[in-house]
Amino acid sequence: MNTIPKLFATVVEANADRLAVVEGGSSVTYGALGVEIASLARTLEAQGVRRGDSVALLLPNGLDFVTSYFAILMLGAIAVPLNDSYQQQEIRSFLESCTVSVLLTSQAHAELCRSVIASYAAPCQLHLVDDRPAAEVSASLADFRVDIDPDGPLMYQFSSGSTGRPKRIARSHRNVLFELDSFIETLAITKDDRFLGVAPFSHVNGLMRSMMASLFAGAALHPIATFDRRAVAATIAEQRISVFIAVPFMFSALAASTFRQQPDFSSLRLCVSASAPMPSAFNHKFHENFGMYVRQLYGSTETGTISVNLGPGVADSLASVGTPIRGVEVEVFREDGQPAAVGEMGEFAVRSPAAISRYLGLDDVNREAFRDGFFITGDLGVKDDQGRLTLKGRKKFFINKGGYKISPYEIEDLLKEHPKVLDVVVAGIPTPFGDERVKAFIVADSAVAEEEFIAFCRGKIADFKVPSVIEFRDSLPKSPTGKIRRNQLT
Repeated sequence: MNTIPKLFATVVEANADRLAVVEGGSSVTYGALGVEIASLARTLEAQGVRRGDSVALLLPNGLDFVTSYFAILMLGAIAVPLNDSYQQQEIRSFLESCTVSVLLTSQAHAELCRSVIASYAAPCQLHLVDDRPAAEVSASLADFRVDIDPDGPLMYQFSSGSTGRPKRIARSHRNVLFELDSFIETLAITKDDRFLGVAPFSHVNGLMRSMMASLFAGAALHPIATFDRRAVAATIAEQRISVFIAVPFMFSALAASTFRQQPDFSSLRLCVSASAPMPSAFNHKFHENFGMYVRQLYGSTETGTISVNLGPGVADSLASVGTPIRGVEVEVFREDGQPAAVGEMGEFAVRSPAAISRYLGLDDVNREAFRDGFFITGDLGVKDDQGRLTLKGRKKFFINKGGYKISPYEIEDLLKEHPKVLDVVVAGIPTPFGDERVKAFIVADSAVAEEEFIAFCRGKIADFKVPSVIEFRDSLPKSPTGKIRRNQLT
């Protein structure tokens, strides 16, 4: 059975002279990338990293992320990709959950990570990937012969899933290889494609559907660390990008932009939006400006890619997330547990070789979320007579900001630590771009400026989680049992 290191080594060998990663004004071939990965892997091995160890990486999209991720896997270690917007409280929580022994980061994040490690109970080494000479240790991918269980964990990720609070999951080599094979086949990806990698590689969308899919197909990857609409437009035009996979607000922002000179997007053959619904109005505007529609994709951290709308007549089915990709089965169940009829609203349940079978250490949650080989997604929607899926909402609550699933409970728990907060609830406020802003409804014990609560959150959680709106209330709507009635908040 193949594993990620074994298969990637064959991709590198077969495409040694082809472009692998183009970042800014520099680029590396697959052959050179393989040398860099092997070199870092040997360095980590010298630091004591062994098969089964958890190694975290806190890095932006770029060559350093690619090199670090594969170097970890070459040793049979478990990668723990972390969002580089995370702050001390979040980083420490994830390190502790995964018992991380080494944290890979850059000099830009060194001070933050040192402060985290200083308060971390277990031994953990810090390694700065941009503070070492190139090819520090001579090695090649062929040197690595680690015996890896294909059903063992390849990486740990975190998902709010169907309950709203972050849960640790382990995706195996078998899970990921199946998703890559089916995804590359479904999208007809070839080594001639050029991928724009702007969705964060720390998240399943950017990691699997941009970084991993492009590299396992032998295509070229053009990573961008942060989304800037003009920089993205220029890269698409100048580098002749053919595949652009991102999140709705990125496509919406491009569609709403006024350019001094309209950028040339004629090289694009495929634009795919995932992680949140793409607003149809902006999709039509994107088509009007750039000559193509954005196709919607449905997936999750737990299942990998589920479906994508690649069928003909997309202009008449913009709201659909299409039909399941090869090997994936989706059933729709009513509230009473019976199968829903065609066109009838129900909850999606997914069975796939790419899906996990449980959350780690959460037996009570597992009994609800995994049944009869299906993952119960918490997503509500319908299936039409052609098998096409359309999402209608969520059964349980989270906030979707720029494709990130934010647990409101995490922000509420933090705000409750403020001495002036008597009660608080956090909710998402829809924006025209298809995502949400974070809003906190606060009952305070005295007059206080909203800036005080916003400042209290900064530096403790990622900026994208910090409330952008504060509304003060005398009380919060609650049920007779004391449960907050979120649907009564406006």
